[in-house]
Amino acid sequence: MDTFGRCVDAMISSSDDSQQRVARLTRLRRLGLRRGVGDLAPAEPTHRANREESATGQPGASTLSDEAGRARATENATQLPGEEAHTPFGPAWVRTERYPLAEHPELTHWLRVQPTTVVALERNERLADMTPATVAFLDTETTGLSLGTGTYTFMIGIGTYERPAAAEAAFVVRQFFMRNPAEERAQLHLVEEALSHCSGIVSFNGRGFDMPLIGNRFVLAGMPPPLAGAPHLDLLPPARRLWRARWRSCSLGNLERNVLGLARATDDVPGYLIPDIYRQYYRAGAVTDLLVRVFYHNLRDILTLPLLAAHMARFFQADEAVSALPDLHPLECFSLGRCYEALRWDAASVAAYRAALTGPLAPAERGQVLRDLSFLHKRLQQRELAAELWEEWVSTAAGDDLTPYVELAKHHEWYTGDLRAARGWAAWALHVAEKACAGYQRDLTLADLRHRLARLECKLTGIGAEPAGPEE
Repeated sequence: MDTFGRCVDAMISSSDDSQQRVARLTRLRRLGLRRGVGDLAPAEPTHRANREESATGQPGASTLSDEAGRARATENATQLPGEEAHTPFGPAWVRTERYPLAEHPELTHWLRVQPTTVVALERNERLADMTPATVAFLDTETTGLSLGTGTYTFMIGIGTYERPAAAEAAFVVRQFFMRNPAEERAQLHLVEEALSHCSGIVSFNGRGFDMPLIGNRFVLAGMPPPLAGAPHLDLLPPARRLWRARWRSCSLGNLERNVLGLARATDDVPGYLIPDIYRQYYRAGAVTDLLVRVFYHNLRDILTLPLLAAHMARFFQADEAVSALPDLHPLECFSLGRCYEALRWDAASVAAYRAALTGPLAPAERGQVLRDLSFLHKRLQQRELAAELWEEWVSTAAGDDLTPYVELAKHHEWYTGDLRAARGWAAWALHVAEKACAGYQRDLTLADLRHRLARLECKLTGIGAEPAGPEE
């Protein structure tokens, strides 16, 4: 067995043995993974047998269909999509797809995004140097999930805008495929060329995975890594901030379906199977319909990136931030409120939290929104508004959280001077705390509340010295 084969085996090994994984691939093919291979065609017909598809980025959008192209693709399902390219380091395999912007206007939205918006989206000042029209949208398919030297990037997909201001402007996706390890140097040479005119990177988890792994491959090949130190917008962290509360899973496929409203034209290849599919190709030396679907999977991932980036960016444009709130789910409004508060966009944050409270929320979720909004008003010295929210929290959000009781006790003791109201809220908090399970934290809470009540009793009777200043 050659070195590359041993590396591939090592990186994709799991609790399943090899026979089980091959059997799983066979079952998937029997379930219909061969169906619909025709959906892999480019936006502009080339010599490759595929059909056109359209990614609109709008909910409910349909995908274009070409029955003739579908038939041709089915007949040639086992042909490797793309063509051979010649480099100073030997042959390499490249698939190129062009999407004219005149036919796909949804892909133009990203071109109108301002660098300041990108900075706010990821809270990264270095992104101010990013020019949206000259970035590269990047995604890789690999032989494993490790960042070690034994993991290969057998496919590197790069999407770029070409002549974005011209009538013939297009979004072009190039997929550089390594048919065998002898082609890696040639593959990386073409990747380097494709990135040479780009000002930055847009990816999904690329900062933590794709780019470090590509860097490893370049270093091992004795080449300087491309775009080292260039601005890099990784969409995964802001996506989690925006949608984890609503959708839990923030995988690219899940966001594509639930946020962008897009449906892929075929049954997609599950990402966890891709290393296995490549191993079978490498071992057998034959192209299968499953390998063709890996090209489709990578292509659609790259097409989704500019759509998702533009969709996310609109929430951080000053003139659109608040206007989008009425159309969002309450949990999305809540997440945006937190994002705006972290940016110190206080007015927008208040509006987002208020919008969240107008929709249906579970009691625990409602309590979270009330907590964040009330403490925002408190930070802004809008104490009466904060007190109203603490009272609403007590009456509408179930649970044993003592925060609203204690905050109301402090508010009335130090800012309204209503000591009887302060004592009432403190006593109520003590009553709730006494029902908690025994433990060290309960003992600390009870001691603090009893001390507070004792101080209030002293104030009400006029006996004892007052502290030097109010509590925060």
